[in-house]
Amino acid sequence: MVTRRTLAALIPLVVIAACDKTETPTSATDTTTTTTVASPTTTEEFNGTVTVGGSSFYAFTVADNGTVNVTLASVGGAGVPSTVWMGLGVGAPSGEDCSTTTLTNGPAGASPQVSSVYAPGIYCVKVADIGNLAQTATVAVTIAHP
Repeated sequence: MVTRRTLAALIPLVVIAACDKTETPTSATDTTTTTTVASPTTTEEFNGTVTVGGSSFYAFTVADNGTVNVTLASVGGAGVPSTVWMGLGVGAPSGEDCSTTTLTNGPAGASPQVSSVYAPGIYCVKVADIGNLAQTATVAVTIAHP
């Protein structure tokens, strides 16, 4: 028969044994969200004119998160050299203008002058005279987007 005194002596031993249980701590798991970046699947062409000191823009819609490539393909017109530098930008339509967030200056060429990843939405491309035109220019822009 177990006496009270024996029971009183055993209780602390049981408690100590229970506290001696070692647990391996687990580390927090990092979850990484991967956003898919779609390649361009649609190509649009914008042909317009840019007056001396002026600009012209074209709105387009990006359907999926992905890469948008904008190419100022050509600049021309009477008295306008094909090598003239123009401003080329991408942004969001703002009333009757295009508020650019990405902007570069350069001549027309075969490779994209602006290439960036954009979320689905409505965007615009703006071509502007940066002080180099003496005559109104005709411009051709290619926009490749998802």
